[in-house]
Amino acid sequence: MQLGEVSISLVHLVARSLSQQKIDPAPVIHPYTDWPLIADGEARIGIARYMRLGHAAILASGDELLGLEMARLILPGDFLLPGLACACAPTLGEGLQLLCEAETLYSDNSRGHGHFERHHEGGWLTFYSLAPYNAFNRFVVDSVLGSWWQLARQLSGDELKDARFEIDYQIPAVDNDEKVASNENAWRERYAQRLGLPLTHLRFTASHNRLWLPARVLDAPTCQTAPVAFAQLRQQILQLLEARQGHLDSVSRTRRAIAMRLSGRTPGRDEVAAALNLHPRTLARRLATEDWHYEGLLDDTRRGLAERYLRDTGLSLKEISWVLGFSGPESFQHAFRRWHAQPPGTWRKHNRREM
Repeated sequence: MQLGEVSISLVHLVARSLSQQKIDPAPVIHPYTDWPLIADGEARIGIARYMRLGHAAILASGDELLGLEMARLILPGDFLLPGLACACAPTLGEGLQLLCEAETLYSDNSRGHGHFERHHEGGWLTFYSLAPYNAFNRFVVDSVLGSWWQLARQLSGDELKDARFEIDYQIPAVDNDEKVASNENAWRERYAQRLGLPLTHLRFTASHNRLWLPARVLDAPTCQTAPVAFAQLRQQILQLLEARQGHLDSVSRTRRAIAMRLSGRTPGRDEVAAALNLHPRTLARRLATEDWHYEGLLDDTRRGLAERYLRDTGLSLKEISWVLGFSGPESFQHAFRRWHAQPPGTWRKHNRREM
């Protein structure tokens, strides 16, 4: 069970942001993927490795908000075909809808997928939570929300000063408790300054990671609108998505649906069946034809993800137990001993992959 992967195009974006700050990207990127970077539309990098690369880039640049610098430099092509289609959509809203629907073509994470929710007054672009947060994953949220905003500005020609950001991570604490308040204020001010937005349009420790855009830009044609090209690109994208989905059998699709719903809880069979647009009995029947039942697949999915998190990330056992939906670290350790006849800490010591 993979944690996920992103297109090499996003590594190109990291390199571009470092170069913009007069930093040679080669020694930063080389430990994590081949340098020089190739221009291969199918090339990918694992999520854990990408997060470690982002952290290395932050250390090299001394810029905690490097994700926002990446966002500032975003181009439609960084999102591959979905980005190019978005650029020539009849309206920005249609383009962003397709960008979210086709996310797996440039970013595929077992934790979830972004989605677009339209309302009369505007719409929310929502990115899934990456909790528990640490020095390695906050930049992902910054870069994704910031990129959506910057892309909307580019394609609408609107400064979008009334856009709103909601971010579910907590502002990083400092060691000295007396400096916590001033650190939080400074972080908010730097964040707002980077975006050129009022402080009142930013909210941290929110319930979601999401961006609000007003109806006036969502309903307007993009600056590069080309409906015929959009229709052609959309057809190609749908074919690519169908091909990717076609490689997944019922067990694989169910694993993905389970993984996306694990954090902090245990998803039931009915919930997962509904996510797959299946009746629970139909799901049970399809799994049975491949010699699986739901509870066994849930347990096996947790086992595979546990191994990946222990091997590829620095998450603590408590954090991993939460991500996998266990009631607590004790339940996780009990399950892991059943899987491997040893505690997870011991298994990690012998199987840890250095990045």
